[in-house]
Amino acid sequence: MGCTRLTIVAVATVLVGCSSDGGAVSDGNEPEAPVIQEGTLIGLSSGQLEGEVAGGSRRFFGVPFAAPPVGALRWKSPEPVAAWDGVLDATELPKGCAQTASLTAPASDEEDCLYLNVWTPEPAPKEPLPVMVWFHGGGNTSGSISNDIPLGVGGLFYDGQTLAESHGVVVVTSNYRLGALGFFSHPELGSESGNQGLKDQKAALEWVRDNIGAFGGDSKNVTIFGESAGSLDVCLHVAAPSSRGLFHRAISQSGGCTTIMPTRSDAENQSLAFAEAAGCAGVDGQLECLGGKSASDLLIPAPSDGATEDLPGGSVYAGGTPRWRFAPTVDGSFLVEQPRASFDSGDIAEVPYILGSNSDEGTLFHISAPPVETEQEYLDALDRRFGANAGAIAAVYPADQYPTPNDALVRVTGDAFLVCGTLDSAKRAAAAGSPVYMYNFAREVPIPGLGATHGGEIAYVFDSAADPPADDQTVSGHMRGYWSRFAATGDPNGGGAATWPSFETRTDRRINIDVEVSPLENFRQAECELWTSLHDAEF
Repeated sequence: MGCTRLTIVAVATVLVGCSSDGGAVSDGNEPEAPVIQEGTLIGLSSGQLEGEVAGGSRRFFGVPFAAPPVGALRWKSPEPVAAWDGVLDATELPKGCAQTASLTAPASDEEDCLYLNVWTPEPAPKEPLPVMVWFHGGGNTSGSISNDIPLGVGGLFYDGQTLAESHGVVVVTSNYRLGALGFFSHPELGSESGNQGLKDQKAALEWVRDNIGAFGGDSKNVTIFGESAGSLDVCLHVAAPSSRGLFHRAISQSGGCTTIMPTRSDAENQSLAFAEAAGCAGVDGQLECLGGKSASDLLIPAPSDGATEDLPGGSVYAGGTPRWRFAPTVDGSFLVEQPRASFDSGDIAEVPYILGSNSDEGTLFHISAPPVETEQEYLDALDRRFGANAGAIAAVYPADQYPTPNDALVRVTGDAFLVCGTLDSAKRAAAAGSPVYMYNFAREVPIPGLGATHGGEIAYVFDSAADPPADDQTVSGHMRGYWSRFAATGDPNGGGAATWPSFETRTDRRINIDVEVSPLENFRQAECELWTSLHDAEF
């Protein structure tokens, strides 16, 4: 989906100035209060768009929030969207940004992908409502706001209709550039090296600041929330100086950001191996060579030296060293230092923060992997992944304490990469003085063998599954209530719900979300103490 969706070709006039990284420039004057617009025809400074009514909400799909990052703008910070004439049809879901096919999303070669979706109540609210802005998961290499619920469940995964019509919030979901097109570092890019996708997210928040009032949203009460890579990204915005003031609450679902992150130098060194694989090795003007490639040409799977993915444990435990990985980096500009350092010095956004994870995070990553069958295969898999630390990990996760050795490995996966890293960020945010609330999501998804798997909570937050059983409706009600109250006030409590205690590092109290919400203390304490010690040793 691109500019062909406009009823009249877009003109080049840009109505909003931009800073060096694409942000709008303020003249220092407080803007007039926006006028909340009724109906499905919305007028913005950039042009008009026509959405549609869905139940008790109005929805606007495929709204451009930045100029298409194509041609000379590939790998550059997002530029403001150009104004258009006529009326933009905002009833079609946008395509995902360029990516290879994955478990949760189809392949795409689309670079013109910087669009967002908006849901707001129908009829229009009388007063501005809290705004919730969603960043999807997918490892920062896959996913989109148009994804269906995966594994054959169906239905729009990130559907803001119920939150908008039943909980009094305006919901925004945003695409952002991915993989080699969204997190690409190269020496020739200079200050533009890396974190393009994070800058896209920031541009979406700037669009919300400047435009959401027309939809009935309060630009001074914005919650950012996301899952997996989106959860990591939320945490990074909490740490990033340039994102401050664009949001006022944060929710990280399965992922923190205070374990060690790659630096710009690390990523730029990796770009040389990538350029070789893309056919641009040893050429003058390597970036120009890469810029001449199609998006499909740049979606190259990263080989690993010595990896064998059919070994027991699958790709996570394949061994070898990946030759490149596209991910957020400490680039010295958007992320000026390791996020852990920002958290520990208190130099983070002073916002209320919900963080949590799921009981069975690891099952999704082993869904098609060859299982380990014996204790020795389990130990071998740990050795391939963790090397000298494998013995200490096996001591905390002894195979004979789980139904099978593979169950032990699955638990290691979930705790190592998600559960304990999320806890680490919660502890550091609380120590910095932020109001923090933690949860564990324990509801098993209706797919045998997955349990309360990675991403399992999303359909409950959005109420996006079709005709869920009564118990699942109850769980969804818990989550939507907590999330929307938090968006409104910074405190998830109220409405007769079970009390959610604030998180403190000395007590490690959180809630356990299932059909019944219950208190939970010191969740996987010994396991997370191990992972904390291993992460600490990396610094």
